[in-house]
Amino acid sequence: MKSAFFWLILLLLAGSGNAFGQGDLDFEQGLKGWQMIGDSHNFVIDNVSHNGSYSVRIGDGAGIFMKRVDAAPLSILKYDASVKLSNKAIKGSSFIRFYDSKNKLLLSYQSKLKDTTGWQQTGNYTLIPASSKYAEIGIEKDSKADGFINVDNFIIQNNADVPKNEHAPLCNLDQYLEPFWNSDTIYNETVLLYSANGKPAEGRLLYRPVEIRSVKSFDLTKSYNVVIDYTVRDNIITRTQKSGMPFRADTSFNKKDLDWFNIASQWVVVTYTHHDKWNGPVPHYKGNLLPHTIAKLKSKSPLKIEAYGMSITRGMNVSGYDSIAPYMPTYVDLFARQLQKKYHYNDIKLFNAGLPGSDANWGAQYADLYINPIKPDLVIVDFGMNDFWSYTPEQFKAYIQTIIKKAKAANPKVEFLLLSNMKFDPDYLADSDKNKTFYQTNMEGYSHVLRDMETTGIVNLDMYSLSDAIYHKKKAKDCLVNPLHPNDYMARWYAQGMAQLLIK
Repeated sequence: MKSAFFWLILLLLAGSGNAFGQGDLDFEQGLKGWQMIGDSHNFVIDNVSHNGSYSVRIGDGAGIFMKRVDAAPLSILKYDASVKLSNKAIKGSSFIRFYDSKNKLLLSYQSKLKDTTGWQQTGNYTLIPASSKYAEIGIEKDSKADGFINVDNFIIQNNADVPKNEHAPLCNLDQYLEPFWNSDTIYNETVLLYSANGKPAEGRLLYRPVEIRSVKSFDLTKSYNVVIDYTVRDNIITRTQKSGMPFRADTSFNKKDLDWFNIASQWVVVTYTHHDKWNGPVPHYKGNLLPHTIAKLKSKSPLKIEAYGMSITRGMNVSGYDSIAPYMPTYVDLFARQLQKKYHYNDIKLFNAGLPGSDANWGAQYADLYINPIKPDLVIVDFGMNDFWSYTPEQFKAYIQTIIKKAKAANPKVEFLLLSNMKFDPDYLADSDKNKTFYQTNMEGYSHVLRDMETTGIVNLDMYSLSDAIYHKKKAKDCLVNPLHPNDYMARWYAQGMAQLLIK
């Protein structure tokens, strides 16, 4: 299941990002812009094609067919190619290699081609190391077998996750960052109206409202009216039979395939006042454990923050990242914005080193490539949602400790904010899943080991406990786009909680 969901992530990103494509899709214009290493006669345009009229053929003997592209540090680079072997004995691979400004090889990935004579797909999706200048991307054929490789549909995407058009937020970010646990006004709380057993669709608010100020569509373009579209009793909002408000029925979720659900933009958002008190965990100031960071904030000195993690870190499924209304920024962007506002200066730079699909093992292996060149003052470490399939809490802890050790070796003053991940949707795992307890125990265990790592220079925000408290008051599907990714509402809990750790 882990592998399947990882590839779903890549498909979603490829569909929503800007291609910024390079290369010649079908080699209709020949080999201009491509580099060939080996006998030049072994590289020819061939009328055998997977999609189009032509492909490039790497003939007998060894050969490398590649393109060099500029590499923007910490951006996502994706490439895909269609490849066909003339016989199964041929050995070949696709590759991507990153170099710095001094032509030093920083990182190399190589994917072996399958021993099949049908067209196959190859490629990679990865984060560019922080000191990269350029990348070499291509196909390599060895000389151990006669025959040739045809290459077609070679597409390189720089900034693969950046939307073609960026939009200003349609929501009030100052309102969005008012802490949910001590504010008497809640702005645009998401609710998935849910119909069970054929009953009217309803959803729960976090608090019991005194006054409903607005109920709108998630994109904020439509307003709904009490009595006509909904009724409210205690903290339950119920959809009327003739309402145009979106909803989901229990029968619309495939019980055998809950991991694939996606409810983006299907919520309504409710703004209301209340008098209730939050009785769950409350993030509190821990600036005394981050003396270097707090000193810089108080003196308004330049501050560099780096977020190092996975798809949640990158911002996947938050509306601004996905380029859908209301275009709310990612949780790390909101966090940096709140520090700028509360400390009254703008020289706070944020670097996002989140790679969708990555886990703590990857983070530990490559921390020196992605963290050290930035020389950050504060590193947000955010792993876990891709780890619980495989790693025990003690293994996870060891990976996080390696990340910290590598970063401190290059920059002894660097400090860390460790995020304990929110809970995944409880419906995600069937009771029949023999590994259910293992997965759940791992996820909860990560929150404990990260909390126990707190010391001078290291603080923890326990989103696991916070999300558990929220799910007891609301459905997980009120807060998540899919089982593993927060929506705008839950991302605001992340940002508010992180800010609270550094703001009195």
